[in-house]
Amino acid sequence: MEKQKNFKRFLIIFILAFGTTAMYSLPYMKSSFYDPMQQALQLTHTQIGNLLSLYGLVGMVSYFVGGWFADRFSVRLLLTFSLVASGALGFYFSTFPSYNMILLTFVLWGITTILTFFSASVKVVRMQGSESEQGRIFGFYEGLSGISGTLISFIGLYFFGKFAEITVGFKYVVWLYSAASIICGILLFFLVEEKKENKSSEESASFKSVMKVVTMPKAWLIGLIIFSTYLVFSSLTYLSPYLSEVYVMPMTLVSALSIVRTYVIKMGASPAAGIITDKVGSSIKVMFIGFIVMAISAAAYLVIPKDKGFMVIAVINMLVLSAILFAFRGIYFASVSESNISIETTGAVVGFASFIGFSPDAFYYTLAGSWLDKFGQTGYTYIFALSVVCALIGVFATYMLNKINKKEKEALQNQTV
Repeated sequence: MEKQKNFKRFLIIFILAFGTTAMYSLPYMKSSFYDPMQQALQLTHTQIGNLLSLYGLVGMVSYFVGGWFADRFSVRLLLTFSLVASGALGFYFSTFPSYNMILLTFVLWGITTILTFFSASVKVVRMQGSESEQGRIFGFYEGLSGISGTLISFIGLYFFGKFAEITVGFKYVVWLYSAASIICGILLFFLVEEKKENKSSEESASFKSVMKVVTMPKAWLIGLIIFSTYLVFSSLTYLSPYLSEVYVMPMTLVSALSIVRTYVIKMGASPAAGIITDKVGSSIKVMFIGFIVMAISAAAYLVIPKDKGFMVIAVINMLVLSAILFAFRGIYFASVSESNISIETTGAVVGFASFIGFSPDAFYYTLAGSWLDKFGQTGYTYIFALSVVCALIGVFATYMLNKINKKEKEALQNQTV
């Protein structure tokens, strides 16, 4: 009976991870297939940036409201709706509609992939284990996301290699992601069981509770940590065209490296970060050191010569930077519990920190795209310089958060003496 239960938990997490990867690959096609997407849709860097910024704007609002949805509606229905609707939008996207209709598609993806999905998916993952198993469950989920992302992306890369016409290859890749999203959505409808919960969880997702955390310095600092990580992570997108334009790397090789950067490294970096954090005893201290290394790695692109002979160094540096960023994505929410934030306000703090942290989606891609269209290769210099600045902001935020936590801990010890 226990083996059957564990198998079902594994199956739910695997299908959810696979479906999530397929679904998010649709609005984030640029992560692995930036150049093919640009050519197939005939878009400028600025137009791609506008698409992602609009998606990010919808997402910012959705992070706030998504918790409310997850607490009041069936998570099983929310997951199925999100995955099936996102896949259906993907099939429409594969018809290469007009730019205005693509903009509308990205707005709708903002709703189906974040508003009705993000909080519901976190809730379902939490449901698969006890409180003592949460670290392993989420680490396992992240690892499976990396495995499924690698698998599905290399299948997509196969399509690009099979068809000489890049438009045809891109269409098949979109079909692949869309079909996978829909199939996983249907399977989860039959696998996921609802759990009855106390209404107390509604308080953590209420607007009143959200407004309360706005005055909490810790919430702002956690938000800054996520913001710094996410903006530098977003800059990885532009390493694909950077390698293609500056080092004249073949598009197929660039796409393969992008898949390795986006998914393969994720399989090992997130679990490794969890192990290191457990040994150090503090995710905040680990991230403090990590942000320093991140700043050095981003700054390296400002000094590595733009010559074909230095291509291998540029690629190795990209892999190092990617490993740090995926390591952070596996542990930055651990700073919430480490900062002694109560269970009652955890949902609100995570929502507020996500609002700040993922805000680069709302402006960064338009900004970076305009730099590349206006300044050409010099635009990459601005992108890397901004990444260095954000990494240094992360150093400051982790230092301050650790300082506040240390003071509170000392004050508590003095009270008990």
